[in-house]
Amino acid sequence: MGKEITERICLEKPVFKANGEVESSNEANTQLLENKSHEIRTYMTRIISMTDLTLMTEVTEEQRDYLTIVKSSTKLLLKVLNDILDYSKIQAGKVDLEQVSFDIRATLDEVVNMFQVVAKQKNINVRFNSMDQRIPKNLIGDSVRLKQVLSNLIGNSVRFTNHGEVTVKVDLKEIVESRVCLQFIVSDTGVGIPQDKLVKLVKGFSQPDETKIRELGGTGLTISNRLVKLMGGDIEVDSMEGIGSKFCFSAVFGVLGEGGSYSSKQKL
Repeated sequence: MGKEITERICLEKPVFKANGEVESSNEANTQLLENKSHEIRTYMTRIISMTDLTLMTEVTEEQRDYLTIVKSSTKLLLKVLNDILDYSKIQAGKVDLEQVSFDIRATLDEVVNMFQVVAKQKNINVRFNSMDQRIPKNLIGDSVRLKQVLSNLIGNSVRFTNHGEVTVKVDLKEIVESRVCLQFIVSDTGVGIPQDKLVKLVKGFSQPDETKIRELGGTGLTISNRLVKLMGGDIEVDSMEGIGSKFCFSAVFGVLGEGGSYSSKQKL
């Protein structure tokens, strides 16, 4: 018996060692990617800043259009870079949500405006449709992650929409004490998703294994799905081929009172 245990330990040691080496290698790769991404983001942010400064000077309408395209393209490229970095962090379980005050309407306007240049080039419309008036102006949560999810969903819709429009709508699901649950809806008049792929995508959103999401929707949807779960919600999708698609997700935020503290509200 003692001999068998000793032999088993001897056999398992190389496995434990190999697992440890893999984990160390993954951590090193994640750190390297994070460091390089920080350098790239610094330069890209400078490009955006210099573009803004140039737009404040006297330029022709044609030059203004070119500069606007540069700014918009740089922002979208920055989003792609953030997605790559965040995917690496998610795989390593290192993504946390911040809890800071933000203006929900300003956040939504900023995301929608990111896609105006691309929409103009495709001759489609990207617009903010409506927001429930009962939603508080100031919320507590991670506005950066919210913008990331919305930009991924809007970007996905813009990519597959060749005519018509992409709209964003926000509904109020409920307010309980100092928490508010919102539902975000991104709709498009794009090519739609074939039924067989739609079934797989819906299945991917509802199960822990996100392989199908990545295969059908790319890294952006995979990241969005994980972030939405951290926000206390889920992503749902409905689509009809040739008609368009609708992506919905719910998210929970804190409510900031007038005195700068959490307010207490009743369930609607």
